[in-house]
Amino acid sequence: MQVEAMRADGAEDTLVEATPLTPFLGAEITGLDLSRDVTPVEAERVRELFYRHQVIAVRDQEISPEGFIRFAEIFGAIEPFFISSYNHPEHPQIYVLSNVRKDGKPIGRDGAGTHWHSDSTFVEKPSSVTLLHGVEVPARGGDTLFANMYDAYDRLDPETRSLIDGRRAIHRYQRKEFVFSGDRELTEEQKAEIEALKRKRQAEEAATAPSPTAQKSNSVPEQRHPVARTHPVTGRKALYLNDEMMVGIEGLDDDVAMPLLRRICEEATMPDRVLRFKWRKGDLVAWDNASIIHSATFTPPEEARVMHRLTVEGTVPV
Repeated sequence: MQVEAMRADGAEDTLVEATPLTPFLGAEITGLDLSRDVTPVEAERVRELFYRHQVIAVRDQEISPEGFIRFAEIFGAIEPFFISSYNHPEHPQIYVLSNVRKDGKPIGRDGAGTHWHSDSTFVEKPSSVTLLHGVEVPARGGDTLFANMYDAYDRLDPETRSLIDGRRAIHRYQRKEFVFSGDRELTEEQKAEIEALKRKRQAEEAATAPSPTAQKSNSVPEQRHPVARTHPVTGRKALYLNDEMMVGIEGLDDDVAMPLLRRICEEATMPDRVLRFKWRKGDLVAWDNASIIHSATFTPPEEARVMHRLTVEGTVPV
């Protein structure tokens, strides 16, 4: 694939390059050493490549939590997650995602994001950018899937486009910890593994107090966002979806709205239009929530996974 390059000013005159991960979405960025702060020219180049490719990956980085935060800040102000129970103990801006348990308790949020969604659509100003750093990654499972919502909007048939343009979907926060994978290409063995883990986690929860996310479920005020939004930076139209937290469309009966939303989500995430990112330890991935939806996939419980997550403040979708 074609490599895009630019010589960035800095102490070591770093060459920043982008190699597309697929023909339709994503790029790997090389020429950055995130053990040090990026230069202003590097930051400008990263933002340019980010909005062009929508998902960017910087591989194999040795980066401290402080360095992770500073890198994320090139996209804007860091926002706290609305549930603080799994924040990093020393850096509360960082939200910890993990299936690891210590003394019987999870050290981070387990089973998060295992459905197709843009992040935090259940708030008035959803996150603009999400970043994940792979602190500990599994040898099997734990991929992240991405789909391009510019492309999905452009592929809509005229009748569907006319039906959704100008309409707003209703988003309601509902916890989804026991879904475990948004992957539509699971083997029967994987489905059996997921069902076994689901039963185990449900039994654990039944024996203890509800999790922090369960306590918040259906208690956050609903939000209404465009089904197709205009990107605040590029000006392009993109579908704006959250498959599990959209509960209706203003002005349409539920028996019309819900099948429509499910169909749009399914068509937007056809496997041949999905980027599957396979993690390596130290990888840092950032994605554009205004033009991308993503899903976590199943991680076997015997495979340790620890991810650090940061999100950047967004604006009201229009």
